[in-house]
Amino acid sequence: MRGFMRFTTAIVLVLALAAMAACTPAAQETVMEPKLAPPAIATAGVLVAGVDFEVPPYAGKDDGRKAGMDIDVAAALAEQLGLSLETVQVAPSEAATALADGTADVVFSMPLDEASVLGATIAGTYAASGPAFFVASSEAASGSPAASASVEASDGADPVDSPELLTMGSLGSLRVGAQQDSASFWLLEYELGEGAVEAYPTVRAAFDALAVGQVDVVASDALVGAYIARDFAGVRFAGQPTLATLLGVGAAVENTELADVVRVALDKLAADGVLDAIRVKWVGELPELETIEGALSIDASTTP
Repeated sequence: MRGFMRFTTAIVLVLALAAMAACTPAAQETVMEPKLAPPAIATAGVLVAGVDFEVPPYAGKDDGRKAGMDIDVAAALAEQLGLSLETVQVAPSEAATALADGTADVVFSMPLDEASVLGATIAGTYAASGPAFFVASSEAASGSPAASASVEASDGADPVDSPELLTMGSLGSLRVGAQQDSASFWLLEYELGEGAVEAYPTVRAAFDALAVGQVDVVASDALVGAYIARDFAGVRFAGQPTLATLLGVGAAVENTELADVVRVALDKLAADGVLDAIRVKWVGELPELETIEGALSIDASTTP
């Protein structure tokens, strides 16, 4: 989970602020009145959020510290609701069960188009993701034949070194790498044929191969790929093979009170620019993704 935590600057800032606070009179702390109480939430004063700690940058752990985009959104949401936050491990396959048995009040990264299948309601969306292509410049990929790969671009330029975005149909003879058995891997295997994709044990391993020219393109989840790409100079987003899916905060179907309050809070976080700031923190300047709903994702809450 290399590069997962970058706390040095933040620690210095916190210490400086603490020193300033020690020299000034204590201010009256503002405590927000809780907007939810049992039975809408399991425990008074606490929002229990289910996240998957196995998939950075959505959520993860480094030296026991929890961090990730979903955790930041959950923390901002809890603050809006006047609640403290507790996070618990909930894999996507366990989401419906966790909501039904009260293990979690809400679950993050639930695909909007799968909510009914998963036995939940989406209170609002805050991100979008799906399979995406990433490439390296010919200068960055030492020994890569990408610079001479013949894939048609509108101006005849090499698509790997130009801003022209790749599509499934424009891959041509480019060598594509992906994590074994990932959604991107199976999509390309289905579309391009068996054996068309070079399989790697992890997404980072595929990016390592891209960096040394063993493959010309990496296909991965857009947010995961953008997060990892920050560690590789010259690597950039290069298009979507399919439309992205909106990701939201799921609640139990019958818990309409919780869903309604969360929806309003997410809308405020979007309007205040908080969701955009969290996205940039974890995936940098990844362009907005075109979604299944036919509009560009603005990583904001939408009423289903």
